[in-house]
Amino acid sequence: SAIAQSLDLRFSDLPDGTVVASDAATGSEIERIPPGTGGFIRVTMRSFAGDRLKREMTDEVPFQLARMNDGDLLLRDPLTGRSMLLNAFGPSNEGAFAELMDKGVTRQ
Repeated sequence: SAIAQSLDLRFSDLPDGTVVASDAATGSEIERIPPGTGGFIRVTMRSFAGDRLKREMTDEVPFQLARMNDGDLLLRDPLTGRSMLLNAFGPSNEGAFAELMDKGVTRQ
């Protein structure tokens, strides 16, 4: 399926454990994920970031979140080539990333 929408994302950790999701193109903050929340996003992005770390890759290239024409969400790392169809993890987990997509697209 072709890409209908995409959003380049950066994730950063604050000292208090909050994770900030930002639009890589504009630098604008999309969402703050406080400690103890956003478990699926945290685990997924730590796994993707861990792949880069193992390969001694930079974090300068953003991750890509794409909504396909069929509605599926795909998370992709252009550096490692890793991709993940998020619907495989159930509607609530996919929904966490769909919310990021919707908020990010609205702010563009």
